Amino acid sequence: MSTWTWPTSFPTPDIQWPSSFSVADIQERMSALLLELGLGPGSLYDEIVNSPPDVTVNPECEWDAEVRLGEELCLAERAFLGERKRRMKASFARLMGVPESDIDERDMPIVAIAGSGGGYRAMLNTLGSLTAANSNGILDCVTYTAGVSGSCWALGILYSGVAGSYVPRDAAAHAIERIQTSYLDMETLDALVTPPTNKYLLSGILRKAAGPTGTASLVDLYGTLLSSRLFIPTDVSRLDPRHLSLHFFRRNIDNGALPLPILSAIQHVTPPENAEEIREVADEKALSVDDERAKSLDSKQHRLEKNIRWLWYEFTPYEVGCDELGAWIPSWALGRPFMNGRNLERRPELSFSILAGIFGSAFCASLKHYFREVEPILRLLPVQLYNWLEEIVTENEGDLGLIHPVLPNQQLPNFLRGLNGQLRFGSPPDITESDTLGFMVTNLRPAELNIPYYPFLRRNVDCIIALDASADSQDLWFTRAEELAAKRGLSTWPRGATWPVRVRPGDEGAAQTSRVPPFEASTPDTANMKLAQTQESALAKQTDKQGSTERRDMPKDDEQRASTSQSPLSSCEVWIGSSQSTDSEVSARLDDLDEAALLRRDGIAVVYIPLMPNENRVPGFDPFSISTWRREVSQEESQRLLDVAEASEQSLDANFMESREKIVRLLRAIWMRKKMERRRRQWKTRLAHLREHLGNNLH
Repeated sequence: MSTWTWPTSFPTPDIQWPSSFSVADIQERMSALLLELGLGPGSLYDEIVNSPPDVTVNPECEWDAEVRLGEELCLAERAFLGERKRRMKASFARLMGVPESDIDERDMPIVAIAGSGGGYRAMLNTLGSLTAANSNGILDCVTYTAGVSGSCWALGILYSGVAGSYVPRDAAAHAIERIQTSYLDMETLDALVTPPTNKYLLSGILRKAAGPTGTASLVDLYGTLLSSRLFIPTDVSRLDPRHLSLHFFRRNIDNGALPLPILSAIQHVTPPENAEEIREVADEKALSVDDERAKSLDSKQHRLEKNIRWLWYEFTPYEVGCDELGAWIPSWALGRPFMNGRNLERRPELSFSILAGIFGSAFCASLKHYFREVEPILRLLPVQLYNWLEEIVTENEGDLGLIHPVLPNQQLPNFLRGLNGQLRFGSPPDITESDTLGFMVTNLRPAELNIPYYPFLRRNVDCIIALDASADSQDLWFTRAEELAAKRGLSTWPRGATWPVRVRPGDEGAAQTSRVPPFEASTPDTANMKLAQTQESALAKQTDKQGSTERRDMPKDDEQRASTSQSPLSSCEVWIGSSQSTDSEVSARLDDLDEAALLRRDGIAVVYIPLMPNENRVPGFDPFSISTWRREVSQEESQRLLDVAEASEQSLDANFMESREKIVRLLRAIWMRKKMERRRRQWKTRLAHLREHLGNNLH
């Protein structure tokens, strides 16, 4: 490093950087950081990597882990469900306006809140909505929360306790305070070179770099920088290494005090025999000038991409794993090497700073976009280091420019190694042979859900409250969730539910996806076929969405105008499924059902609450003016967004609080239906016992 050459001239940045930036100050801090990252004795690297871990902070270093195989929920989660029901009983009685003695725990609905992706915008929307749910009594009746992307950050702030409490309002206040400053500010460099925050932030990325895979990617760096804003308390004296431990999130979960959080990431799995061929076809298509040849290659590429798998991984304070594979490990064991279902060594838990990068990359801007935005400051690095980064980006420019990519070296040790023939039927055959798992790998463009419905499909959830702050149109996602439910053989998901074609006025994404044909999957086989078709369709459309995700121009085509001529969406829409419904023309919307029809529906209810401008509460403010890839958000902007999605004494929620009446009506109907079903089962059981008793006496 002593031979590295610092730049002598600097480009003029094309974006606004903090005025506090001083070249000399930056170089001083970078020199200090590089010294601490050196391998010599006494360096921070030496202290983190070579010193024995503190078992008071990382007690898992004294534990061994095994892979749990199966489809059922883990024992810890089942125990949580019992505790949560006991906690919820009094709250649910208050919500229903009945004495607690009228409530049987077995009848209470299992309610989940699912937050979408969308960067800081989604994070603020989820925190605001959770604040509203807490204020109006609904959060105390919720069993699960789940998130992708920015909503994962929201849940991380809430459950880590970094805000000083586990109250949504405090978590929202912490977020507002911390994101006023960009994670590319001088404060971040100070945090990386100054105790105690330097060790707190760098432990995750250094341990990963020195770990079994020996890799640390730009995604890991992104997560570390992001954590410098989101997961450091304003009062540094409250800094606790356990704020970055997913396992320690269970402090307020084991006793049922809070819902169980489920964080999500997607793994793209391509059969090895297809991976190289897909790349070759894509390269040839990019260079082709013959239209007919290009069409032929396009068709071939789509055929090959039908074999791509999208595997949802769940990250809870209890376990990390994949339902489609039927394999799970304790959350504190993620990052350890495994073979034949057992860990090969004991290591500290993977830091939440690394997970924050993985979650955030799932549905965020392209890394090429981020590199180009931060390029001016990267030029302040030593010339050799900058050239190395530039070379990586240049070599992977095509892949990094995809709309939602992640670097291919974003890898963790594969805990599935050696489990040949032991995973669920239909698992990718080669997944047990790879040394690593890569989440959101490049070259494959995601065609999955931006609202985490999927983890709830195996949890017998009665009601999902979906908080949508995504810039993408959701009509395709509604259909995709329906197909995934049918693939699992789940007949209670709303089918033929008249999903909205256009969620927000002027939603450009809807114009593209409105051409997806209507479909109601009635069997797992037809769902598999339709799922492959829609994934292929989404893959074909994804390139056209580059650069337009945030635009919301009015649709032009007649088909779109006709399809959206129906009544506009309100700030809360509710659909409820039925295992008995076979008529796709029958509406599943709550507003179209009388009380008798509502009680007859025994399926999953979806409460859809999109983030929308609200002139009554915040005149003239469009929450989508806060872009998905903003690095900082002013206090005024944050507060205005929260005023749209939050509840407070003076400013009742513009979206969530107005949804309360529908939600309470729905939960009352589910409670009454489950109560009647339980009594009917009890009556049948007693009748069977009576018949058996009479039969024995007659003989």
